[in-house]
Amino acid sequence: MVRHFPINDVQSVLPAHFGFWPGNSTTPGEVTSRVFSPKLPVVCRKLHSKQPFGMFKGENGMNYAFSTFLIEAIIIIFFIKFVSFLLRPFRQPRIVSEIIGGMMIGPSLFGGSRNFNYYLFPPIANYICANIGLLGFFYFLFLTAAKTDVTSIGKAPRKHKYIAAIGIVVPIICVGAAGMALRDQMDESLKKPSSIGGIVFALAFTSFPVIYTVLRDMNLLNSEVGKFAMSVALLGDMAGVYVIVFFEAMTHADVGGAYSVVWFLISVIIFATFMLLVVRRAFDWIISQTPEGTLVNQNYIVMILMGVLVSCFLTDMFGLAIAVGPIWLGLLVPHGPPLSSTLSVRSETFIYEFLMPFSFALVGQGTNVHFIRDEIWPDQLAPLVYMTVVAFITKFLSTAATALFFKVPARDSITLGLMMNLRGQMDILVYLHWIDKRIVGFPGFTIMVLHAVVVTAVMTPLISFLYDPNRPYRSSKHRTIQHTPHNTEMGLVLAVSDHETLSGLITFLDFAYPTKNSPLSILAVQLVELTGRATPLFIDHERGKEEEEEYEEEEEEKERTQSGRVDQVQSAFKLYQEKRDECVTLRAYTAHAPKRLMYQDICELALAKKTAFILLPYQKERLEDAAPTELRDSGMLSVNVDVLSHTPCSVCIYYDKGRLKNAVVRLSMDLQHSTNSSRFKQETYRFVVLFLGGADNREALHLADRMSTNPDVTLTVIRFLSYNHEGEDEREKKLDDGVVTWFWVKNESNERVSYKEVVVKNGAETVAAIQAMNVNDYDLWITGRREGINPKILEGLDTWSEDHQLGVIGDTVAGSVFASEGSVLVVQQQVRNQKGGDGFLNGKFDYKSLVSPWSHHHSH
Repeated sequence: MVRHFPINDVQSVLPAHFGFWPGNSTTPGEVTSRVFSPKLPVVCRKLHSKQPFGMFKGENGMNYAFSTFLIEAIIIIFFIKFVSFLLRPFRQPRIVSEIIGGMMIGPSLFGGSRNFNYYLFPPIANYICANIGLLGFFYFLFLTAAKTDVTSIGKAPRKHKYIAAIGIVVPIICVGAAGMALRDQMDESLKKPSSIGGIVFALAFTSFPVIYTVLRDMNLLNSEVGKFAMSVALLGDMAGVYVIVFFEAMTHADVGGAYSVVWFLISVIIFATFMLLVVRRAFDWIISQTPEGTLVNQNYIVMILMGVLVSCFLTDMFGLAIAVGPIWLGLLVPHGPPLSSTLSVRSETFIYEFLMPFSFALVGQGTNVHFIRDEIWPDQLAPLVYMTVVAFITKFLSTAATALFFKVPARDSITLGLMMNLRGQMDILVYLHWIDKRIVGFPGFTIMVLHAVVVTAVMTPLISFLYDPNRPYRSSKHRTIQHTPHNTEMGLVLAVSDHETLSGLITFLDFAYPTKNSPLSILAVQLVELTGRATPLFIDHERGKEEEEEYEEEEEEKERTQSGRVDQVQSAFKLYQEKRDECVTLRAYTAHAPKRLMYQDICELALAKKTAFILLPYQKERLEDAAPTELRDSGMLSVNVDVLSHTPCSVCIYYDKGRLKNAVVRLSMDLQHSTNSSRFKQETYRFVVLFLGGADNREALHLADRMSTNPDVTLTVIRFLSYNHEGEDEREKKLDDGVVTWFWVKNESNERVSYKEVVVKNGAETVAAIQAMNVNDYDLWITGRREGINPKILEGLDTWSEDHQLGVIGDTVAGSVFASEGSVLVVQQQVRNQKGGDGFLNGKFDYKSLVSPWSHHHSH
């Protein structure tokens, strides 16, 4: 593909980067040509000779094209990563760091040095970098499109469609009017109707790939406004597919007239028909050849990735924008497992971390702030600046006003308006396309790239300040076990990622002893990592839902056929509900989300359903012994930590060591094989509560009180008090005394419940006392996590605690050094929101939440 780069009214036909090199080249093996321009010579460099060169033989490795390319690759990736590190505290998305890193090696900064260009970025090596950069853009667009669920467009709520339509139509009208008003001031290439139309449409549309990548970097994919923004952007993008064809037809009309347009449209129809009838069926066939729960065969993945290059070639040959091919091909890939997820697993890291830096190096080399001069401002730059300003204002106002009209909260409406103005990879590729079509020159391209950087860099921290996805989770009302009356239904959210952890949690629920008078309402959520999808998905498996939720039922059916593990977990949910139908109501869900955002689905469900607590399995990051629950994916550890930090209710973390589960299974088998089950004595289970005081321990005692009604459970409560009442908080002590007195009065006549008090001076004595109890061989240890515990009782233990998920005492009892086979239950009571109601823009400004420390890292 030949690129025409207009610079200072000098038309040059070159494949890649321009720079200024010294006039007298003296390095051996070089030939300098000045055919194109006296200012822009082309330096040709020889390839490797047959014999290897060596610096000790007096050879200069920088005289060889491949060596120079290797240095370029190192410099490009280094600068982008370095800028990303510097901007990390300011919550900047990856796209901002990549553009600035690319500009640093361009003529705007280091590329302005003649020696830097001459030795490190000569044209022959730049040709390779530029084409690798284009490949990076194409594969990025293909992967993003492959994760996009096109079928969700028809299921989008009506208000999303109205907001998307008005957010596009109003800017088109306003920017178009501004463009026509400024037409007399524009230069010849900019004032053409096709040029103005292309700019208007590009500024009016917000690309889904851009919204997706920025929201992913900001951890807002799973937030309510994030889902809203992606839905609106996707609706606009589908209209944009047709607009691209219309725009290309206009440019063909400028060059070849109606005859050229007709043949262009025929080519597009043939290409689209081939993709729909042949390529789509090929993808379906590949999926049918893939066994359940496995990745797609590597040969098919290579063929598909090669198909991206074929689609680029065909669209470029037909005169369509070259990026359209990868986008159309990606949209035809069935999203989710197995095909789209396998494509992501196999190629995402290489494309994002290696190819994309070259893409932004290409952008940076075409961006030159020194081109912004007074003499070209009136006819080339001023019209572009005015049109971009009009586009920003009208898009923000139209989107926010329409969202307000549909009763979207004011804060969310403003956030949505800002999100719709984000700019990124797709927009920059369009700007590169403008250079090919000679709509703008490098000065105009520089203005547009700077606009993309400034808008995205400013909007991102502003969005983070305006919209905190965790803000709604904190409740001012009591959502605890303690404040749930005994003879009423108690709601809980059970969250699991696999079948192994589920079996342990179900065993625990049986010991929680739900009855007809005190039933459990369980909201069981299966957590599935989001792979091969751009948009998080939350599926309610209960039938008889509204029409807008029918799409999720279709997704449920897909899950049953695509993953045996998902089906196994859902079957276990259903089986448990059938066995405990009299005293348990269970509603099953599946949440597809990135691991770092799974807590949002859990907390949102708990808040909406007003549950008393959330039940989570213990997640361990390292392997220490043979306990099965330690063989968990380390990425799930962050789910528990985030739930504990943002929960709207109490949280219970259950560390299953298999003992209770094995005992229940053994008893069940004994009863099944017995002709007279009454002669088998019911096994008794020994539970112990380590009561160290504070809100979390009071919550743990209330949960243990419910378990004490189980006739198969003996419960021991051990209260730890500090020597001479040292370190005690008077208010906490009174609350503890009240709860302990209530518990003892209630269970005084219960022979299966016992109560003891232990006085300790420090943490060492506390651990020694707990260790002494281990001789009783308890089946379950119950304790509070940390809130309100007398620090004197834990003195000296903090430095030995490695796992803050369980708290100091929970970590001690669960550790392999403690040598207990009993399972562990750690309870955290709800931390209520004391701030009261929300205002229009509630929440005080906190610079710490806006500027995170350098040590914080967002995974991609």
